[in-house]
Amino acid sequence: MSVLRLLKIALFGGIGLALFMAPPGVYFFLSYYRALDQEVVTHFAGKRWNLPSRIYSDSLNIYRGQNLKDLGLFERLARLNYHRVEPGGVTARGQYSIDRKRGQLVLFLHSFAYPYRHYGGELAELELSKDETIVVIKEPGTARTVDSIELEPELISGIFEGIWEQRHLVRLSQMPPALVDAILAAEDHRFYQHGGIDPVRISKALWVDVWSGSWRQGGSTLTQQLMKNFFLTRQRSWKRKVKEALMSVIAEQRFSKEEILENYINDIYLGQRGQEGIFGVWEASEYYFTKEPRDLTIGEMATIAGIIRSPNRLNPLKHPERARSRRNEVLALMLEHGYISKAAYDQAVSEPLMPREVYTETNDAPFFVDYVKKELAERYPPDVLTAEGLRIFTTLDVHLEKLAERAIRENLAALEAKYSNLRRRTERERLESCLVALEPQTGRIRAMAGGRNYQGSQFNRIVQSKRQPGSLFKPVTYLSAFEASLDGSEVKFTPTSFIEDLPFTWNYATDMSWTPNNYKGKYFGRVMLEVALGKSLNSATSRLAYAVGLERVLAMAKRLGFGDLPPYPSIVLGAIEASPMQIAEAYSIIADYGLKVKPYAVTAVVDQNGKVIEGLQLQAEQVLSPEVAYEMIHMLQYAINHGSGAGARSRGFRRIAAGKTGTTNSEVDAWFAGFTPDLLAVVWTGFDQKERLGLSGSQASLPAWTEFMKAATASRAELDFTVPAGVIVAKIDPINGYRAGPYCPVTAQGVFLKGTEPTQICPLHKSPVASISANGAERISEDHVEEPTD
Repeated sequence: MSVLRLLKIALFGGIGLALFMAPPGVYFFLSYYRALDQEVVTHFAGKRWNLPSRIYSDSLNIYRGQNLKDLGLFERLARLNYHRVEPGGVTARGQYSIDRKRGQLVLFLHSFAYPYRHYGGELAELELSKDETIVVIKEPGTARTVDSIELEPELISGIFEGIWEQRHLVRLSQMPPALVDAILAAEDHRFYQHGGIDPVRISKALWVDVWSGSWRQGGSTLTQQLMKNFFLTRQRSWKRKVKEALMSVIAEQRFSKEEILENYINDIYLGQRGQEGIFGVWEASEYYFTKEPRDLTIGEMATIAGIIRSPNRLNPLKHPERARSRRNEVLALMLEHGYISKAAYDQAVSEPLMPREVYTETNDAPFFVDYVKKELAERYPPDVLTAEGLRIFTTLDVHLEKLAERAIRENLAALEAKYSNLRRRTERERLESCLVALEPQTGRIRAMAGGRNYQGSQFNRIVQSKRQPGSLFKPVTYLSAFEASLDGSEVKFTPTSFIEDLPFTWNYATDMSWTPNNYKGKYFGRVMLEVALGKSLNSATSRLAYAVGLERVLAMAKRLGFGDLPPYPSIVLGAIEASPMQIAEAYSIIADYGLKVKPYAVTAVVDQNGKVIEGLQLQAEQVLSPEVAYEMIHMLQYAINHGSGAGARSRGFRRIAAGKTGTTNSEVDAWFAGFTPDLLAVVWTGFDQKERLGLSGSQASLPAWTEFMKAATASRAELDFTVPAGVIVAKIDPINGYRAGPYCPVTAQGVFLKGTEPTQICPLHKSPVASISANGAERISEDHVEEPTD
């Protein structure tokens, strides 16, 4: 700083002093002081921070029989800020160790406040098999075993305005005294001696600045730092410094040292995690060391205190050497000012700096988050969502979400590599796909990949895109036929009933007609209904709809969630528009034996005090009889085992499942919808501009569905579909539909509503021949015969 500049400061300072000594100056100063006093008091007494709402995934139940890889456990732990230590070294929450030779995983869970309950964080020991399947879960050092443990939800996003300030408010009494001491040593060791400004500190800083000729050292007290953060900009000027000093004096007069210190530890900026700003020592402790403040070592406390000076430059994850050097400076200050003993200093300064591993994978689920935000915006004002610190718990499984995104991404890449005509130059024109997965029994949305790239397009095709479902709609007709059998209809339709698959014209209205065509003009004559649906035969399906009556089909469609549809025959082959979410809801009704549970994403909303202000109220309606729904499950099992969905089996998906392909007439939309007893997924593939895709559902969407379901169900127990009490299972002769006799060469398993099962034993096969079980598949070629619809 030059001599001339010092003279200017002295000159203007003298003029200012003279002005204030004059009566008008005194009046102005007192008015200004009163205004600042009101501003400080109002801020301290009111809401000091806008706390963004936090959106969490679902928690994870970990139990015996699950495989760690299938769960994606280590990726989950990394996203949740768990820190791996050497075997035998797990001593604090947020740590885990894996000893593969001994087959042992030790996990110290974080504490977490769930809706309606709070877990303090428990220590668990998991014994593993050679392939890392969980054999037993027990409390370390005891013989007590537990059935399961619960891994806390992942923070997936926030709802905020401007900057996302991630802040966990705590009381001063919740902070370990040594952490407070480290902050005071690093930032203001005379905090309890000064009244807001510290002349000694200012003199030292001014001396350094004068001799260096630049702003090198600040003289701000901790109170001044807080005033700057609360009210002022970071611009360095004498005017701002004067205002900061006056506000600091006011704060010290109006509030206790403890209140000021508590505000400070909650307010300080301590780094950045993606778009989230880390504010307050609690968030810093969790972020940098995966621990609560009470579990930090002295060295770790000094590291956090040292970060305050320059959070980005001293970030221990990015600049460990700088962070270590600054930590040691803080430890030296703690020793110098009597906060720690020499023995504690020696131990802390030799402590290795061990922040958590840097993990680049995020837990973002942008399409799902947008869906949640839209749902919440209908119930809460924007200022509540962005400033009241709500915690929003959802149904999302982040691991399944990433599996869904990967399945979509890899399938699109494979399609574009194989079919050059599908490649496009611009992002907006590229081939698209989406996948939604939910649990049919609960309606919980577990994954929602609304497109290939959220950055390229925020259009969520799961809920915003209306496309023709094609053959996915065909089960509606078959359900109508089965239900008619319950209503006293003369003709009793069952999955093994026969229908003609031959050219057919449907005359309707006064002078209108419609003639559906089979794929490539192939017709198969007399076929069972399960074959007609499994092979997606248009003519047979249309004949069935005609026999049942269009009104019944439309009524069934409405009950399944497709709304009021116009009375056109082509509707029975999917000539409507529906979103993937509507398809998922309709198929979940089938998968859950006729019970309609609306898909949902939010399970609870909790305020910043832990009070549940919105809980889940699950609503269910029985819209189909369980017996009728099971007949369709059986039909869709045939489709995935022997019909148009058989590609799932050839790709290695072995679980008990049911599913259906869908393709539109112009081959614009390609679908696959399928489910196991406890997980359902729907995939759509096509162009947003409705260009011709030229591929069927089994070619374009089934591969993504298969890869997702193989990985998503790997950690789940394998279940079978339960046969309702009102259903009879019997062997039949698929050639004639009679109950199979001991000499029938081909047999198939049929399911029947009680009273519709065949009673006569097959009269055609009365002598012993080689008998096989084939479910009727020999009667039709295994070639894909799905006919796209209009």
